[in-house]
Amino acid sequence: MKKSILFLLLIFSISVFAQSFSFGPQIGFLKTTDADNSKLSPSLAARLSLLNLTVESSIGYKEEEFEDGAIKTKSYPVNLTGMIGILPIINLEAGIGWHNTTIEYFKSLSSLSSITKSKPAYHLGVGAELPLGNLIFTGDIRYVFIDLDLNHDLTLFNIPNIKSNYYVLLVGLMFKL
Repeated sequence: MKKSILFLLLIFSISVFAQSFSFGPQIGFLKTTDADNSKLSPSLAARLSLLNLTVESSIGYKEEEFEDGAIKTKSYPVNLTGMIGILPIINLEAGIGWHNTTIEYFKSLSSLSSITKSKPAYHLGVGAELPLGNLIFTGDIRYVFIDLDLNHDLTLFNIPNIKSNYYVLLVGLMFKL
């Protein structure tokens, strides 16, 4: 009897963590440490899963303002995330990203020229997947470590050190192939 139960649990586990490929849109609600407001950030993602390991690739767009709109950034983050399932629908996440960011200055900082930077970023998080047939609802919360160095020549303007790390809450709908 015990062997039968163990065998059924093994079969169930294999079917839950079977290989799959999925892709779809995500929307992120993000708050950068020193940004003026929280923002929504759209992205597209693709996930490849094998057993309880998943790799996600995504590209997104994010826009932010700092110092009451005097500094505006536009980024195109490209991320690669590794996920390990700790429960059938819960996973731990870690990854690396590349942010191509344009920084523009306005108001009292308009004498500064805009800058475009490409910087690596790292992220840690936790997520959940809820499969419903060929659809997978996803939810992730991640903390992104990135130093954009937004203080380019800002010491002349008496502006404190601006932090660019951020939290993002992602919600997605993936289509399973």
